[in-house]
Amino acid sequence: MIFRTPLLAAVLLTSVTALAPSPASAQTTPPPANSGTAQTQSRHHARMLPGQLVDGRIAFLKAELKIAPAQETQWQQVATAMHENANALDPLISTAREQRGTMDAVQRLTMREQFAKVRAENDARLLTAFKPLYASLSPEQQQIANNLVTPHHGWHHRA
Repeated sequence: MIFRTPLLAAVLLTSVTALAPSPASAQTTPPPANSGTAQTQSRHHARMLPGQLVDGRIAFLKAELKIAPAQETQWQQVATAMHENANALDPLISTAREQRGTMDAVQRLTMREQFAKVRAENDARLLTAFKPLYASLSPEQQQIANNLVTPHHGWHHRA
């Protein structure tokens, strides 16, 4: 899907949020220890915290967007926001995983509310950092950014 306005692309940009599981998926059971399949690798990746993935995500996005030296200052603001977002999500995800199976309905709803608040704060932080970068991007770079942002998952990782 291609977004025609920079604001829409920026609003839908969630980067690290895409890496964070929902409270329900944060509570999934771990994969079997003896499984060597791609499914096990996928599950292992899903169990990693955003803070463990953010540096690779930042490097990927910087390369995909072809950030020029003149855009480095704006890019660093985005990278900083992505790190802060990961740092905000990591403890919440860890708590959800630790309490997996022991939460009652009220506790689960409370956890969902906490995730929603952190995601909203993360989106606002990232949007503030991303707007100046987006404005500095060439039309070609903007098109790449538009293609990398998906409506439900933030930055899309092209394989």
